[in-house]
Amino acid sequence: MAIKRYTAIADTTITNAYKSNLRTRATGSNMGLSDSLEVFRIYGQQDSGSSELSRVLIKFPVTGSTSIKT
Repeated sequence: MAIKRYTAIADTTITNAYKSNLRTRATGSNMGLSDSLEVFRIYGQQDSGSSELSRVLIKFPVTGSTSIKT
């Protein structure tokens, strides 16, 4: 069995979490150049119906990759 390793050339985590005052969302946050990528969803921190989300974007090089023709 062969193992193919892919290395990302860029990555970041973006979020809409609340700032420490729990009134303003950090919608412009971008955690690029971090050692880790965090994916989370937090319910009910600001009020019982609030939701905070994060997303991870990863870019892999596509040059040199092969496609399978059928």
